[in-house]
Amino acid sequence: MNIVFLIGNGFDLHLGMKTRYSDFYDYYVSKKSSSQLIQKLKNEIDGNLENWSDLELALGKYTEDLNSTEEFNEVFDDIEDNLADYLDSVENKFDFNQFDGTELYKYFVFPEDALPSADKNKILKFKNIYNNSQWNLNLITFNYTQTLEKLTKYTGKPLQINEFINRKNHPVVFNKIEHIHGYIHERMVLGVNDVSQISNNDFHKNQDIIETLIKDECNQAQKHTKDIWCKHIISNANLICIFGSSIGDTDNLWWQLIGEQLKRDCILIIFERGEVIPPRRPQRGKIAERNKKKYFLGKTNLSEEEKEIAANNVFIGINAEMFMLTLKI
Repeated sequence: MNIVFLIGNGFDLHLGMKTRYSDFYDYYVSKKSSSQLIQKLKNEIDGNLENWSDLELALGKYTEDLNSTEEFNEVFDDIEDNLADYLDSVENKFDFNQFDGTELYKYFVFPEDALPSADKNKILKFKNIYNNSQWNLNLITFNYTQTLEKLTKYTGKPLQINEFINRKNHPVVFNKIEHIHGYIHERMVLGVNDVSQISNNDFHKNQDIIETLIKDECNQAQKHTKDIWCKHIISNANLICIFGSSIGDTDNLWWQLIGEQLKRDCILIIFERGEVIPPRRPQRGKIAERNKKKYFLGKTNLSEEEKEIAANNVFIGINAEMFMLTLKI
């Protein structure tokens, strides 16, 4: 069985790291720039924080105010370099040694434990089909930080993790962590999903800008093949989990790929923070589940009939107790 986790910024936020775009903006706009073009950008962000709630979408829209490749490069490079510097400082200040990171493996291999009993039982029945085969775990992170590596002590080599999860009847192997958008200091990918999210129509045929601002084009231009590996892993997954992601439009490529995999022998679990469900009326959580399923499936290219079938294999964990790590004494 192949288990794949897609990890978003919510994972770092869950640990208490200040990695929201709003945290970065406080840092960014406070720095004065000698460039009128950059200072204009900072004034725009500072005066319209709501419009910049999603940096990548907002950057695509801001291209309307740019007139050339040179102006685009100046703006893009300044944002990306400062974002990298900010996240680097946040990561360096955080004490990862305070947590027992091996506890993560239980959540990765048994994510159904955080779901209601009825959903858990359905997923366990599905997983039991694979009890006589090796289980493979792969993590795809959208984050630039190396939080996962530092917590799990990942060395880049496959690791059998049976001893950490108390599982003996078949091998469970933690294979790989891959950064689809790169790292703070290497191959950062920041941008949008496609040309429809670039407001400046003149840039739609500008290959230099397309290979910088459109994520998939950027990955291909970098020629590292990490994107090919990630697509392959998702296309062969039996259990996919999404944690800490807003499932935003700038990553539609991945949601569409997961949608295609749902046509096959695959289950999807989406974990997200939402409104608190009253303990006396837990049935209201079903409303949030239906809305989230509809939202996600709406990002795919599935037909209405295919969405209806796929919905049976999509499970939603609202405010689930995931990745509750123990502090070391």
